[in-house]
Amino acid sequence: MSTHDHYATVLRSLVAAIAVLIVHHASAQELLTLREAIAYGKENSPLMIIAANDRERADAQATEALSSYLPQVNASGQLDNNLKRPTTILPPGVFSDQPTPVQFGTQYNTTLNIQAEQTLFDLASLNGIQAAGPNREMARIREEQVQEQLIYEASRAYAAALTTRLKMQLLDANQAQYDSLVPLMELRRSKGVAQALDVDRMEVARRNIISQRTVARANMELAMGQLKQIIGMPLATEIVLVDTLPVGGQLIATTQGPFSLDLLNTYRYAETALLLNGIDVRRKRNAYLPTLSAFGRYGANAQGNDLGNSYDQWFDYATVGVKVNVPLYSGSRRSSQLKQSQLALANAQQQLKLNSMSWELEERNARTRMEAALANVENDDANLRLAEEVFRLTEKQYSLGAAPFSDVLNADYQLKEARNNYTASLLQYYLAIIDLNKALGTLIPFANSL
Repeated sequence: MSTHDHYATVLRSLVAAIAVLIVHHASAQELLTLREAIAYGKENSPLMIIAANDRERADAQATEALSSYLPQVNASGQLDNNLKRPTTILPPGVFSDQPTPVQFGTQYNTTLNIQAEQTLFDLASLNGIQAAGPNREMARIREEQVQEQLIYEASRAYAAALTTRLKMQLLDANQAQYDSLVPLMELRRSKGVAQALDVDRMEVARRNIISQRTVARANMELAMGQLKQIIGMPLATEIVLVDTLPVGGQLIATTQGPFSLDLLNTYRYAETALLLNGIDVRRKRNAYLPTLSAFGRYGANAQGNDLGNSYDQWFDYATVGVKVNVPLYSGSRRSSQLKQSQLALANAQQQLKLNSMSWELEERNARTRMEAALANVENDDANLRLAEEVFRLTEKQYSLGAAPFSDVLNADYQLKEARNNYTASLLQYYLAIIDLNKALGTLIPFANSL
């Protein structure tokens, strides 16, 4: 059996043992696998909800951009009460040989009209419509990025809780070993073979185990709380982790793919943003071009010195035409905006080159850490087995009176160190696997394979 298969067998057996021990208590708790935790987070995490809202927002922005090339129809109405009408002086010879002051119009004047306008040519607006595609794609990629971050953080928290629980179980096994020594120690003490100091030293060791388990239990609660916070689960919910992260050959198989920038959502997002920057440069450049639109207007007005009677007769009118707007001078505003967009595009291109090298380096480093972590797990696993055997033989020799109790304490210290090293290296191995999947851009396939 390979080392990876061995890990798979051991950890699956561990999970089965845990399930048997807690089955009577788990009925009041929620059983949660890593796959279920991630699925819960996709539905309930505030960050996932925000990302989904941003995607819908991008759809609305696309519709808004398209509206600039659709007909614009507006209606308006106005009622004027000319409290004091303006006076006009008519020159001599019209009504008399003297200048004549007259007041034209009526006291009440009501106007109603409806106007439709259609853009015929506006290249800058067309560029805005073109930007809707990349903007939608960026929102979709961003939603996947948030999902990847959820998988990444939930997996790390789950692994931390799992390895902390394993540490608690190893401490329980250590305490059980000491408990088995208590009757023997009491017997040897009653016969005057064991010293009171040996009894005290054993009690100190047992109390140290209790303290270490208390710390491990607190760390377990912290990891569980962090997991609940990541997936958006109420902190008061009682959960039991009944699954493990994939181990052994399955883990290695998910991280052996070649590195490709196209698999990274961070790269695809930056590449799409670069496309959007290019469209923005064209839009700023096309702002120098004329725009052409057609319009039509229909309206009616009513006049009179009595408000009620003024609506007895309406006079309608209609107008159609075209409108050309030629930008001539904007006080260097357009040229400044174009320059800013060109520099932003150039910076984005250089930043993408820089980030591409960083992402490749991150993958190399993650793979190196994973390989080192795997070697540490294999070494610490073998060392743990050796320490367990040394402790077993030392304990047996002590029970036969062939070894002093100090040898038991020394073997116990080495066993504790081996167990601590094993659980720490096991956690680092899990985290390295998760980090490598993140660097490869395969977190979502990794989660789907659980």
